[in-house]
Amino acid sequence: MFVGAMLPYAFSALTMKSVGDAASEMVEEVRRQFKDPRIKNGEIDPDYKKCIEVSTNASIREMIAPGCLVIFTPIFFGVVIHPKIVAGLLPGALLSGIQLAISMANTGGAWDNA
Repeated sequence: MFVGAMLPYAFSALTMKSVGDAASEMVEEVRRQFKDPRIKNGEIDPDYKKCIEVSTNASIREMIAPGCLVIFTPIFFGVVIHPKIVAGLLPGALLSGIQLAISMANTGGAWDNA
């Protein structure tokens, strides 16, 4: 149950890190476009397609690690240790996941209202 209880927190940490990395890439692209004086003067439109491309590629690339964590952890423990270990892994993930969801929902509401 202990390893299962850690899974939602590890998944959340990986996804938060991924969002930060993707946002950094988007900021770099926007800064690159703002360096063009024609965009600042309104002579040409910014390259919106490039921003969408950056966002799409980052979202796909950055979610590989969290996805692999969720998919392969139960398989790993079930195959390497014993299939019955998954009976403790999954309830642990479920219980801590519920607590994490409630906590994040309350925190998100507080940040939204701040």
